[in-house]
Amino acid sequence: MLRISDMPVPTLYQLGMDAYQLGNLELAQRYWDQGLSKASQNASMSSWSGAFLAGLANVHENLGNHGFAIDLARQALEIAEASSDQRLKAETHVTLARAYLQTGNYPAAKHHSELARTIAKRIGNLKLESDSTRNLGAIYKNQGEFNRAENYYQTAMTLASQAEDLLLQAKALNNLGELSQRRGQYTEALKFYEQSLQLRQKTEDLAGQGNVLGNLCRIYRDLNEYEQALLFCKRALIISRKTHTKAYEANHLNNIAEIYWRLGEFKRAKKYFIQSIEIKQTLGDRDGEARAWNNLAVILKSEGKYEKALDSFFKSLNIKQQIKDISGQSATYYNIGLTYTDLDRYNDALEYLKHALLIQAELNEAGLLWRIYGKLSDIHKHLNHPDLAVFFGKLAVNHIQSLRAENLALNKHLQKSFLEDKRVIYENLANLLIDQGRFPEAQQVLAMLKEEEYFDFIQRQETLEGNSTKATYTRTESDYATRYHQLTSGLIEQRNTYTQLSKKKESGQILTQTETQRFNELNAALEEARTVYLEFLNELEQAFAEERHLKEFYARDLDEINQTQYLLSKFENTVLVYYLYTDEKLRILLVDSNLSFSPTLYEQPINRPELNHLIHAFREALSRRNDPLIFAEKLFKLLIEPIQADLDLLQPETLLIYPARSLRYLPFSALFDGERYLIEQYAITMYNAAAQSYLLLEKPRDHWSIAGFGISESLDPVFNDLPAVEDEINAIVKEKIADEIGILPGSAYLNQEFTPDQLIQVLKQRDAYQVIHLATHFKFTPGSPISSFLLAGKGAHISLQDLLQGDYQMAGKDLVTLSACETALGELDDPKRDGKELEGLGTLIQRKGAHAVLATLWPVADQSTAVFMAQFYTLREQKNISKAEAIRQTQRLFIQGNVIMDETNRKARLRGISLPADEIAEPQFEHPYFWAPFILMGNWQ
Repeated sequence: MLRISDMPVPTLYQLGMDAYQLGNLELAQRYWDQGLSKASQNASMSSWSGAFLAGLANVHENLGNHGFAIDLARQALEIAEASSDQRLKAETHVTLARAYLQTGNYPAAKHHSELARTIAKRIGNLKLESDSTRNLGAIYKNQGEFNRAENYYQTAMTLASQAEDLLLQAKALNNLGELSQRRGQYTEALKFYEQSLQLRQKTEDLAGQGNVLGNLCRIYRDLNEYEQALLFCKRALIISRKTHTKAYEANHLNNIAEIYWRLGEFKRAKKYFIQSIEIKQTLGDRDGEARAWNNLAVILKSEGKYEKALDSFFKSLNIKQQIKDISGQSATYYNIGLTYTDLDRYNDALEYLKHALLIQAELNEAGLLWRIYGKLSDIHKHLNHPDLAVFFGKLAVNHIQSLRAENLALNKHLQKSFLEDKRVIYENLANLLIDQGRFPEAQQVLAMLKEEEYFDFIQRQETLEGNSTKATYTRTESDYATRYHQLTSGLIEQRNTYTQLSKKKESGQILTQTETQRFNELNAALEEARTVYLEFLNELEQAFAEERHLKEFYARDLDEINQTQYLLSKFENTVLVYYLYTDEKLRILLVDSNLSFSPTLYEQPINRPELNHLIHAFREALSRRNDPLIFAEKLFKLLIEPIQADLDLLQPETLLIYPARSLRYLPFSALFDGERYLIEQYAITMYNAAAQSYLLLEKPRDHWSIAGFGISESLDPVFNDLPAVEDEINAIVKEKIADEIGILPGSAYLNQEFTPDQLIQVLKQRDAYQVIHLATHFKFTPGSPISSFLLAGKGAHISLQDLLQGDYQMAGKDLVTLSACETALGELDDPKRDGKELEGLGTLIQRKGAHAVLATLWPVADQSTAVFMAQFYTLREQKNISKAEAIRQTQRLFIQGNVIMDETNRKARLRGISLPADEIAEPQFEHPYFWAPFILMGNWQ
């Protein structure tokens, strides 16, 4: 085997190229250093010297030695010009452009990119043309001109495809992914990254794989999926060290540090940040150094070292201003604003946040804009500017809503994690509105959040309505919002035109007389527009402080309240009780149909963990059939006692409950005042996101027909048999007029007759059945609409995905009953499970057209459930009462001990008028475990 020193020059060059393409930069450098040494000794081999110099320049550029890379590329360029080697000239211009780009010298980067592109076109080299076009895209991306960047990246991708170069295609796809990520289009970004990674693996481009893995790390970080992000980052870090790519190593260290910071592991985060800064400074990577200083400052801020944090932030800002990193300046202005907020220097914080917002008015970056709006809202709250706090809160919420609408194709789990750090924006705005007594607007914002929870529960579908919901503005807010968006649109348009001319000038090109005049006009106009924008932000503070706006808000509240109360007025003796809690307190809003009765707000000083533990303890006592009354009384005092005086005054028959988070796990019917359960006093219905007015106002038929589906013999090993289901279906469904048993006329489908197709066929008979009764198991799997399913006959599954996308039309159905279903699962002390699944299933069925859903809060006993269902239908049919009242009266039968165990056949049944001598009444069914899990959602009539 030949030693490297004995290898011929062409062999050294080719071996170096092979190593370079595999990401082995150290080996490539060895071959090319030896080749350069040999070629330099022979004047006739100057072209080979140029090739080696160009190759070594690329190696050092990838290693982060940007200054050395520039020197080597310039030497190669001199040789190429002397020998008129057009290909080598183009290659060196590409390398120079990339190195200047990394050092933040965008005019030089653009100059060399355009020269490379011109030469590549002239000699017909598609690969070099693609490379130089990608560089132009990167320049415009870094300067916030995303549309121009996208055009260049797409062109680069087309050229790479024409050249059939998989590596260049992978690079273009990666660039498109980075751009989509900056725009907040995470679905597109993931698609581009995954395609790029596949091509990198196919071409065995190890260094490139590390680059894409680093980008995947960042996108999962942005989606708050930190565990997955760390896996990608650490894989990328290993590759960067294996390939000795110091620049990438520093980036990965920085990303890992930021994730640890977000996880609250500050000591580990600081260690990684410092390692990153040391490498960035050694490499002369000004852009990277600025980012690292910014991130180190974030750690210092988290540790309460605010003055040291400010010092690091200002170091970062100084570098970003020098290299004209506009986007980076915005992020640092924002962080300085946050730090001044922590120091209670709110006016200083405002000034820096305004500068951050001014830049974002031109860039409109998805990941930062909503944060700035949200923080401005918080500061104005502290400065006692409540209406302006609301205005910025609405801007924040509406921006998040727009982001969600752009990312419908993200899988359910990523959609959920994406919302984790944004939920507080909705809740803060709602609390601001409640603080001001603007209850209808607060209801709207919280309904939007509940609506988001519905979309979190199932796979997001573009055909579903509701995902473009926005917080509505008052007339004054609308005027200022319109002006605000007009100003931002004008800034973006002027900046784009100005930047085009500015970059042309900076690259050394001569502007025409017309262009020079236009450039000067735009420069002056842009400065004036920025001044106007900042003046507008100051004007907002004055405008929203004026009393006339407060009066307008109040007048609008009255109008909105009238609309809410008008809806309630369609129902006799009904009140809406709306529950919301924050980390510190519980809030209760009572709305009545009586227009003379103003909505009333009550607050209880209990924090979220305390309330959750109390609910959990209550459910534990219920599930174990222990004495639950001590918890039932505590919860009554918290949830009902504050509004008891109003309820006594209004004397409603029905309580319409709007529960928040873990309150959805709570059986309100079993709350106890010391003498009676709540259900003994009122009929109770749950309000959810699907309970829109058209569903609530739909009058049910006086008499029902029913289609009963049941599984008594489970063929699924996960579930037990439900032997009482057959009795339940037979007791409810009267298939023939002559049948002695049965309550409602209809059809029964038991076991093998209960198939998905049969259910679909029954549902298509819109007017044939008003009630669909499903007596079977339901399995809920968090995060998986496919693994969450109803059990049908022969072990078949009807998943939530099937219910959503299949032809399961519930239109015209007065009621869908989920009997013996495990509708809500999960522990209350798990912060990721707060009752969304319960509302999600009920909401899903209502979205498909059902007016109401009767479901259960825990796995129910099938013996007593058969009695419960039979009595519910009997009471509703015979007495012609509402669904809610029929449930109430059924539950009272249990409470009063009228449901007993028949010792003859060991089946639960209703107590007769008289007891035989050997019949002993067992009080077991009086326990709330047997009657409290049944909840009605939607139309209670």
